Amino acid sequence: MDINQTEDLKLLAQLENDNEKAFDHLFAKYYPGLIRFCKSLLNSSGDEAEDVVQEIFLKLWQQRKNGTIHTALNAFLYISVKNKVNDHFRRRHLTTYAPLNLVEEKPMDDYLAPDHLLMYKELDLDINQMISLLPERTELVFRMNRNDYLSYTEIAEMLNISIHSVKTHMYRAIKFLKENFRHYNSPF
Repeated sequence: MDINQTEDLKLLAQLENDNEKAFDHLFAKYYPGLIRFCKSLLNSSGDEAEDVVQEIFLKLWQQRKNGTIHTALNAFLYISVKNKVNDHFRRRHLTTYAPLNLVEEKPMDDYLAPDHLLMYKELDLDINQMISLLPERTELVFRMNRNDYLSYTEIAEMLNISIHSVKTHMYRAIKFLKENFRHYNSPF
């Protein structure tokens, strides 16, 4: 069992005891990755992905006392999103969704100097821009592994591809990023 799974088990135990901070931590940890994954499944950049992911977290909160998660939490959340998207497509022609702007940006840490914040922000933008240049499927596999800490096996199961395909996507992504980032002159 890796460190993330151990941390998740502790947070789930706290969640069963109505600990809202544990829920907030899980939400902050998994929400961005689940949104990306959901958007890729919906082939949409709209608010539908937010609705789907928020429903998953609402259900997690509502069923916190049941202790029904018998697998790694990240795998459970991704599979839940995949199932919810399948349900969404089944009933899509009957339902319309209103846009929701519920996601707020977190304020930056006060202790960092403004010039460092700007450099970190620019570096982060550069990295994310390079990642977004990857082919769509390669980008999704890379972000699921690096941002959401999913194993190659978990990614292969969720995307219905072979582990070899996952390894190929990761190899191409890392090679591309190394080649293109080599020319970047970091101020750090």
